[in-house]
Amino acid sequence: MTFLKLIRWPNVLMTIVAQVVVYQALIEPSGLLLAMETWELVLLILSTALLTASGNVINDIQDIAVDKINKPDKVIVGKKMTYKSAFSIYMALTITAVVMGFIVANAIDKPILASVFIIVSFTLYSYATTLKSILLVGNILISLLVGLSVLIVGVFEFYPIAEMHSPAQLAAVMKPILYFSFGAFLINLYREWIKDCEDVNGDRLGGRNSMALVLGRQRAARLTSVLIMLTVVVMGYLAVVYFAADQVTLLYWIFLLMAPLSIVGIQLWAADSPAKFHKLSLIMKITMLLGVLFMFFYQADSFSDF
Repeated sequence: MTFLKLIRWPNVLMTIVAQVVVYQALIEPSGLLLAMETWELVLLILSTALLTASGNVINDIQDIAVDKINKPDKVIVGKKMTYKSAFSIYMALTITAVVMGFIVANAIDKPILASVFIIVSFTLYSYATTLKSILLVGNILISLLVGLSVLIVGVFEFYPIAEMHSPAQLAAVMKPILYFSFGAFLINLYREWIKDCEDVNGDRLGGRNSMALVLGRQRAARLTSVLIMLTVVVMGYLAVVYFAADQVTLLYWIFLLMAPLSIVGIQLWAADSPAKFHKLSLIMKITMLLGVLFMFFYQADSFSDF
């Protein structure tokens, strides 16, 4: 159980679910020739999941002092597990993930793609040790990696055999994957800013430089609130223009995506305690999961003119 908490298993599971859904809802139904066999796809998903886990572990290792202030009841490293044991787990997860990625990249005759796993593992380490303390850089970087976790299955399936498909065929599949990847990036970025508001006390003592510290927690929360509500407005436009003809899709979009984002945006305006920010962060995580599952409602021509 300690190990599962250390790797933050819900986040790892979310990564696996997102990639399986991308494949099942968008890639496989396309009917196009795919580069990976089933075992290669499974290995790719496992590799990405292990990289997610390793990033969570090194993050906890580097955040020992900050976490003692922000979430003292959830501290694992140094309390329930030694630093040495945690770092050994981090190294084992990272090496296994990179090796798996190397195997997949070579199996599909694109060894250059193995560099993706090396770069991501280095980025996760740099994020945990230095980059997360730089204003906005850490938030944007980790959100880009979340978006990449949605995109990567499409890249590995189609890049090695791109010449076997017409540009129109590839665009029909990759465009929606890119849209969902951008959505994951955006929701995670908003969630990162909300978490910074929640963790402002520990971050201040830990020498971090978050938006909540630079602007003040209330102003940062209200800026995030405005950006979320602007996103909801754009989503409302998309609902009218692209989903009006499909009632089920429209209802899902409004009540399971726009509604929770609206709740977060409204409540952020008056949020003033770590507990309230934590609740809103959780709603954002659930919304991201619902956004992933929305892929099953996606129709190939939904954004044909977008």
